[in-house]
Amino acid sequence: MKKFFIIFLLLSQFSFAQDTIKPQILNEIIVTALRGSQNSIDIPANISVISQNQIQNFAVVNSDELLKSIVGINIDRDFGIFSKNSSISMRGLNGSHRTLVLLDGIPLNKTDGGGVNWNRINPDNIEKIEIIKGAASSLYGGNAMSGIINIVSQKPTKKFGGKVKLFYGTYNTFGSNLFLEASNIRDNKGFYCELNGFFRKGNGYIVAPDSTKDSLDAKTYLKEYSSIAKLGYQFNKKSFLEVEYNFSDSKIGDGTKIFENDGGFNQYLTHFLRSTLKTEVFGVKILANGFYQLENYLRQSETIKRQTKKYTLYNTDSKRTDAGIWIAANYFFANNILTFGSDAKYGDVVAEDNYKTSTDILTNKGKMYFYSFFVQDEFLFLEKLRIIAGIRYDLVQFREGKFTIEEPTILTDFMTLYPKNFSDTNWFALSPKFSVNYKIFNDSKIYFSYSKGFRPPILDDMCKNGNISKGFKMANPKLKPENLHNFEIGYLFNIANLTFEQAIYYSLGNDFQYFVGTGDSIYTGGDNLKPILKRQNVGEVEIWGTEIKFLLNFVKNFSFSTNYAFNYSKIKSFTVLQNDKDLTNKFLMEVPKNQVFSSLEWKTKNLNVIFSYNFRDKQFIDDENTQESDIHSTFDFKISTQFQEKFYISLSVQDIFNQRFTDGKGNLSPGRFFISNFIYKFF
Repeated sequence: MKKFFIIFLLLSQFSFAQDTIKPQILNEIIVTALRGSQNSIDIPANISVISQNQIQNFAVVNSDELLKSIVGINIDRDFGIFSKNSSISMRGLNGSHRTLVLLDGIPLNKTDGGGVNWNRINPDNIEKIEIIKGAASSLYGGNAMSGIINIVSQKPTKKFGGKVKLFYGTYNTFGSNLFLEASNIRDNKGFYCELNGFFRKGNGYIVAPDSTKDSLDAKTYLKEYSSIAKLGYQFNKKSFLEVEYNFSDSKIGDGTKIFENDGGFNQYLTHFLRSTLKTEVFGVKILANGFYQLENYLRQSETIKRQTKKYTLYNTDSKRTDAGIWIAANYFFANNILTFGSDAKYGDVVAEDNYKTSTDILTNKGKMYFYSFFVQDEFLFLEKLRIIAGIRYDLVQFREGKFTIEEPTILTDFMTLYPKNFSDTNWFALSPKFSVNYKIFNDSKIYFSYSKGFRPPILDDMCKNGNISKGFKMANPKLKPENLHNFEIGYLFNIANLTFEQAIYYSLGNDFQYFVGTGDSIYTGGDNLKPILKRQNVGEVEIWGTEIKFLLNFVKNFSFSTNYAFNYSKIKSFTVLQNDKDLTNKFLMEVPKNQVFSSLEWKTKNLNVIFSYNFRDKQFIDDENTQESDIHSTFDFKISTQFQEKFYISLSVQDIFNQRFTDGKGNLSPGRFFISNFIYKFF
């Protein structure tokens, strides 16, 4: 570690960068922080923007991998494109359910599990990504405890145009993308539309290391399809109405195959529909979003017990619905910006585990209703000082929770002892915010912020009993919401060619929801006993950390950027009484203490070359801190060229030195991964 810190400090002294790779773009217009447009220098928070140039230049295959360049964001995608999903966390908190992810202002986090299906978001369709760190529940509610990631999609601008993309890579990975756009907007008025089709397939690799591999292990595989249709009408410069439908089908093998042709797999079929209206009435800017998302999660699992040679096959069919209407308004008067609005959201799950080799059928279901009102006032004093105060009221209702077992056998009979029927519950919360932003110069600032985050439980933790990778998960219908008090001070200095930015934060969580082993084990029909785990309100959690970005511009064609994040996340007090277990002063699982990202870019008119380095420290993978994951350290590379304005060719290499690592379950990463792209544009 000493060598690592010495290298980082030396790099920091010789850093130089251009706007093409800056994770923060100064004076960028942000549409997320105010739920309306605002200059980034006026926002009292740590802001990062991933531009379209960065999206094109970095060696990434999936959209979430772009976030590796952002200081302090932890990405769990250990199998690369063959990961069934990705988990994004930041600010010393674990779990993707504590970071709100938006697509054009629409929430993507599912009420059932809290996660986001990143596989269905094509990076080629993204205009930019805005990241705002720190608790943002005062405007956005439950999932925004650690911050917000807003993905802004491309909007058609050409009268008629499009592009065709073909790609091929390691593990016989290949696919294509077709994008078409049309617009007849004249004098800020007219229609526009977009059609998009995506296909990707890959043979995969065996995730089990040689030391544990046996005849039941098979290659993972990937089959993905998606399509997007977008139609909009612009009434004038300030108003438009847009409707979008997206369908995606992602099927990924889990690395086992016994008798079934497809072996074990996870499949996500998603229908996503949104409508957006932006307008201005009597000087009030209004943004209204309506959305509906139906995800049908299908899983096939087949196992054979090594001792008894007994074969088990079961299918999971889980239908998850999320729908709602979010309305926000901005009113500018005197030296104030008044933001107010109301959100309503509904989420439910109906899931069934159907055993094909026995009579067992397990069903879990539940519903949640979310209602909220928020108001915020931003006062500008002498064009330098901004004072922001706001509050949000949330009402969350849990309804019709249930867990049932039909015709249980030895495989599921023990589950009849666990929670089955759940009482309806209401939760209330007030989430205040107070912050001060002082603009020293036009592109430099210092700020202080206090905010309170609020997050209710997810349906999966309250209603679902069943096997998971770490053991057997018990439902907890008595789980309560958690709260997080967040304090942050930060500054951004941009003097001549020097840019330096740092945020220092402290967070204290109450009734923190945490996955805890009960100390008991149970036989679930496998070769060994499985530990019983349960999501519980464990008490207080204390987090403090810092994020640093340093940039220096002085070379025309070369750019270098580096950032560093440190997190210290511990359970401050453990209030659960069970089997004399005490997690006080234990570190939170799945939170690395140290992270570093650096990139070096050389750019000419027609050629772009970029190297990037990503370091993720060890992280504990169990609640008692007895096991740690491997250090994750990779170098990536991409070279690309564009000619005649219509042709684009690139070669990306992830993990150049093939530094394969194992995840918390002992499975291997894909190692060195090549992918080549060919794009033809027509207009």
